[in-house]
Amino acid sequence: QLFIQDETGAIQLLLDGYSLYNSFPIGRRVYVKCKGLTLSDANGTMVLGIKATVDGLASMEGIPTGTMSQYVLGGSLNNPVEPLKVNVADLGTNLSNRYINALIQLEGYEFVPGDTSKTYSDTSAFKSTQNRQIQDCNSTIKTTVRTSAYAQFAGVKIPKGNGAITAIYTIFKSSPTGTATKQLIIRNTDDVQFNGERCGGVTPPPIGTRISVADLRTQFKGSDIKLTASNFISGIVISDAASKNISSGSFVLQDGNSGVLVYYGGTITYNIGDSVVINVSGDSLLNYKGSLEIKKPFGSTPPAPVATGKVVTPQVKTIAEINTSLSKPLGDPGNFEFTLVKIQNATASGGTTYSGSRTLTDPSGNITVFTSSTSTFSGNPLPTGSKTWIGYGSLFNTTKQLRIRNTSDVQ
Repeated sequence: QLFIQDETGAIQLLLDGYSLYNSFPIGRRVYVKCKGLTLSDANGTMVLGIKATVDGLASMEGIPTGTMSQYVLGGSLNNPVEPLKVNVADLGTNLSNRYINALIQLEGYEFVPGDTSKTYSDTSAFKSTQNRQIQDCNSTIKTTVRTSAYAQFAGVKIPKGNGAITAIYTIFKSSPTGTATKQLIIRNTDDVQFNGERCGGVTPPPIGTRISVADLRTQFKGSDIKLTASNFISGIVISDAASKNISSGSFVLQDGNSGVLVYYGGTITYNIGDSVVINVSGDSLLNYKGSLEIKKPFGSTPPAPVATGKVVTPQVKTIAEINTSLSKPLGDPGNFEFTLVKIQNATASGGTTYSGSRTLTDPSGNITVFTSSTSTFSGNPLPTGSKTWIGYGSLFNTTKQLRIRNTSDVQ
């Protein structure tokens, strides 16, 4: 399924494909060629798909993968998608309702007491999609939050506070004459900001305090330290485990314009764009070969992503600016190691393949581009001529270097 909306309304597309978020991430403009498609009422919700016949009966099916590109075209990326702020009374069940299939936001809601001890969905082997109930402080209007057991956040505990929820509004009817159930589908746990006092002035139990990666970095004063406060950080993974141009037990996490290397050991499988929340209480913050690293206790298990497909836009920097930044102390706010940067009009030299240390030059200066011999692209030819390079900077002992994630970072 894809849900698309414009300023007039929203609709659901049925697509017979997998991993659609790779081609159609949140914020991508979509063009749909409607000729040949079928518009239908599917359990009370308007959908667009392919008309089919199953056991002699008319049916709606998803647009097949082989013909998807004939009907659905992707346009520009990273377009802002703002939820429509509504009241539950605005959410009608008639097909003409403006908000069906649209991204909406409700304020002043919380999960009902009976659901606050649960997770968003079923984590057993049965993989049963689950409904959870939210209510406002009048406790008179309850609404269903429906979450697939295959969601990556199915096992995340439900927040106990009160606040705003952003979700896609849908309805479900078991029959054409049945009662319509109002349903909310969240995209990831960032959509649920239930952090305030519950109705009646009850404060939710503390689960730790979020601190930014920037604030965490400032705690490093030149000596390795043990983090004892009950804090957690969150951010977007900008390293690429699949390309193997990074230690198998490490990943790079960026939060705003600050980043840090996180080491768990073992084999990390995060993808670029995964959103991760990490409890750092009891971790070590240390200088590892010139760079700042969070080292987890032995045997720690990396948490599941709370969201995927997030986009981090690289900052355009010259090599001279990167070198100046990496010369600063690790705890200095001006040191932007492990954040995504873009270097324009740069030329690589010093070898015929990526593997090892190569020199990247732009009009402002030079920096080392390092590629591990174990990376999947180490043997690829080193690009010639002026290119745009994307990657993250760090120190290796005293050497300032840039690492790209994969060859798509050279444009």
